[in-house]
Amino acid sequence: MEEKRDQSDYQKELFERLKKSSSLKKAEESFGALIKPAFWWIIDNGNPALEDIEEIMSINATHFNESSPKKTSECLMHLLEAARKSSKLNKLLSFNCDKTLKGFVYPIIQGDKIYGYIGACYSDDSVSEDALKIFPSYIDTIIKEVQKELELSKLYETLRPRAIALSTVHTVHRLISSTLDLGELLPRIARLSLQVMRAQRCSIKLVDSKRKILLPKATVDVRTKTIRLKKVKVGMWAPGKAFKYGRPVRGQDYLATPLIDGDVIGVITLYDKIDNKPFTTFDQEIMSTLGEQAVIAIKNAQLYKEQEKLTMGAIKALVKVLDTRSPGACKTKVSFIKLTQSIGQELRMDMDSLKSLEYASALHDAGEIFVPESVLKKPSKLTGEEYEMVKEHPAAGVAIIKHMKALKSVTPIIMYHHENYDGSGYPKGLKKEQIPMGARILAVVSAFESMITEKTYRATKTMDEAVSEISDKTGTQFDPKVVNAFLKVIRKKDIIAVIHKELYGHK
Repeated sequence: MEEKRDQSDYQKELFERLKKSSSLKKAEESFGALIKPAFWWIIDNGNPALEDIEEIMSINATHFNESSPKKTSECLMHLLEAARKSSKLNKLLSFNCDKTLKGFVYPIIQGDKIYGYIGACYSDDSVSEDALKIFPSYIDTIIKEVQKELELSKLYETLRPRAIALSTVHTVHRLISSTLDLGELLPRIARLSLQVMRAQRCSIKLVDSKRKILLPKATVDVRTKTIRLKKVKVGMWAPGKAFKYGRPVRGQDYLATPLIDGDVIGVITLYDKIDNKPFTTFDQEIMSTLGEQAVIAIKNAQLYKEQEKLTMGAIKALVKVLDTRSPGACKTKVSFIKLTQSIGQELRMDMDSLKSLEYASALHDAGEIFVPESVLKKPSKLTGEEYEMVKEHPAAGVAIIKHMKALKSVTPIIMYHHENYDGSGYPKGLKKEQIPMGARILAVVSAFESMITEKTYRATKTMDEAVSEISDKTGTQFDPKVVNAFLKVIRKKDIIAVIHKELYGHK
């Protein structure tokens, strides 16, 4: 059944290309000069009936205006008989309709299959049989040309999805390496899917296995800025069916591809091609390949997120233990972490650097646990020996976390967050770009937080006073770029609200 359909499609496309062939038009013009006036016709049926001939001839009915219906019917019968004989003999045959009209027919054959016929009707009595013998050579060459074009087109259609699939694999691999943030990854995959499929909307849904529902995680629609995020029950609509049965679900204007990693974890659904064409088996094949790669990226991002939760959980547990030994040594205030992160974002730090900055925000003064409380809370000026004890706390903090591999990138931030931009800080006396960016950010936020927090050994400053002091020390204690970012961020309403809530218990 599938083979017959393929043959029918091939025959239809062959004749469509033949009718549009510029070479055939030139041949008709050149050969038509011998037999004019004439009209040409093509029958796209290897075994034609009288109605096929009538349909072709009805288009050229003006040539039969002077003929009676009886004569017209006889002419069509002559043409039909000639066509059948020509296919058996595999050659061009001439025929006479009546005393005024002649014609010839030539079968279109490939291998042992007859696809149809081509011919002309004309009224010139002087055209010889020898002249007509030239026509088959013309047509055979043109048909071979059209067949080669068709074969190349079919080959391209076969290879194209494979080429796109290979390109897609490469592109998704780059996506995997570019981000492990699920919130960034999924919209990127959605946009890539739209680009590859030339569709207008893409929705990525991941399963909530407890509730047996698909939750929308990313939707991109090129037609509108307003995006409607819809939950879908398992088994409902195209996404729900693709999830339930673990196979693609395709319609004229949609294609739902399951994301399978042992179990189905979600579905990518595309809607409405830009050219209004239906989704094809080739589209399905491409999206299956993209889906396989997308699953790897999504699982990596999910595992990374789980690792982040475990790491942050371990940090919070460590902070709690340290805080019982030395209250206030570790600052886990939301405002402190949020301010640090916002400055990092303003300076366009990447996601990994921001995450390291978040961890360092919680642990940067962990080493103070080894500094006597009497020294930390001393209201008067520290002695030289006491100051040396304080200066050792960054290294002590690094010693606490150095065995945690997940915090390897955090140690330089903690070690050098007391370095000054002009080189007057500790423990190494680093300056300017020698100091890691994370440490330069932490230096500003740590100083600001210390100034506005209540201390036993000095008066608490207002936010405006603290901001003014940070500005005054730009270029000496603090990096000017970091201070500029800090000044932009500290005036934001959400940051001010969080700080006020934690300091004073209200917004």
